[in-house]
Amino acid sequence: MKRRLIAVAIVVALGACNKSTDPAVTIETAPAERRSIVLSAQANGTVEPVDVVEVKSKASGTIVRMPVDIGSNVKTGDLLVQIDPRDVQNQYDQAAADLSSSTVSRAVALAQRNRSADLYQQKIITAQEMEQATLAFANADAAVIKARTNLSIARVRLQDATVRAPTNGTIIERPVSEGTVITSATTSASGGTTIMKMADLSKVRMRAFVNETDIGNVKPGQTATVTVDAFPNRRFIGIVEMVEPQAVVQSSVTMFPVLVSLSNADAALKPGMNGAVVMDIARKDNVLAVPSDAIRNARDAATVAPVLAVNPDTLKALLAAGRRGGPGGAGRTASSTASSAGVSDTTRRGRFRGGASSTPGSFSRTGAGGGAASSAGSFGAGQAAAGTGTGTGGGGGGRAGMQVVFVKKDGKYAPRVVRVGISDFDYTEILSGVNQGEQVALLGAALLQAQREQQQQRIRAGTGGGLQQQTTPAAGTGGGGGGRPGGN
Repeated sequence: MKRRLIAVAIVVALGACNKSTDPAVTIETAPAERRSIVLSAQANGTVEPVDVVEVKSKASGTIVRMPVDIGSNVKTGDLLVQIDPRDVQNQYDQAAADLSSSTVSRAVALAQRNRSADLYQQKIITAQEMEQATLAFANADAAVIKARTNLSIARVRLQDATVRAPTNGTIIERPVSEGTVITSATTSASGGTTIMKMADLSKVRMRAFVNETDIGNVKPGQTATVTVDAFPNRRFIGIVEMVEPQAVVQSSVTMFPVLVSLSNADAALKPGMNGAVVMDIARKDNVLAVPSDAIRNARDAATVAPVLAVNPDTLKALLAAGRRGGPGGAGRTASSTASSAGVSDTTRRGRFRGGASSTPGSFSRTGAGGGAASSAGSFGAGQAAAGTGTGTGGGGGGRAGMQVVFVKKDGKYAPRVVRVGISDFDYTEILSGVNQGEQVALLGAALLQAQREQQQQRIRAGTGGGLQQQTTPAAGTGGGGGGRPGGN
């Protein structure tokens, strides 16, 4: 009997100790107010030039001059490479001499033909001699045309020995140097030697890899914000230019390349820089919104209600009325709510795979190898707009779309069933259930406190049962001992 009393005293002492050390929970509130909410998708990518020009030479030979280097800014017509011009210069001179000789030969042949024509009219020469004079002139005329063509070709080859910039841009690669012997791009079977690569860096683009769960909401023309590691405090504004149709698989994650065009007038962005892209999928201005931390699903609302001194029966009645389609329209299914937010079923499934938690804001971003992350709208309690619910109570069906907030009035908290719209990382749109200016409870701390108390209650219950099991044999022993004298 004494051991049993001692065990009960230990349990009471442990409970008193725990109650004395539990700090008071401070519940913060925030007003329901109008603001802009932007739903966005985030991805990682790399800066690259829009158009890269590969410079080659039509002439073969040794490079004797190269006045530019990597990073040089050039304009159209600037000298890039001078190839040894002696061979092509000799060919040009020979072609010019051939043209001069053929021109004289044509003039002589023309004079002979004219004399032969006069003699033929006087019947001094035969028809055969007249035909020979005409043929000689025709051959001389053809020789002139051929000489002119050869001279034109030689002139082009001479010009090709001097390589000039085809457009404005910056030299980004130069694999050769002075003294290198290069081959022609037109006569070589290998395609010729690449002299250098250049690109116009006044406009660049970011190639970002977006997760397939978000790609359905990314469209050309959408605004995108780009940040790069080199300038963490600077935002570059771009436009989604193209969504490439061919998927790329990185670490078993399927992603699609998205090209975002950026203005780079100050040349701050360099090819190869890594950064993040945030693309605006949906935007709503001047909508009623509350912090996402204030919204809970039915399961979490029941957990946190005791901390707020809310009668559980009141909450159950409110939720039951909501399921029947009562005030607040909470019976609206998750899929219909998602349709109003403009979020696809694929996106909903992909975001839910990112992981759920009973605490808003704990949805994890996904992506691997510089891949895409799930959109900002996939975080927090406001994801009810996408039909996933919040925390472990999330999922399909009407209950997943039922969300609860606790409104503070006259120092007391009252539960409200609300309909939600789109959500970003911090705020969630309220379609009905809360009026502007009302104060709603931020439930992160309260939920953690309620969960801790439940855990402590389970520990206390387990500890009490263990002590009871230990005292039972002692009582039995005492009983046995009491029976022994009787046996005597």
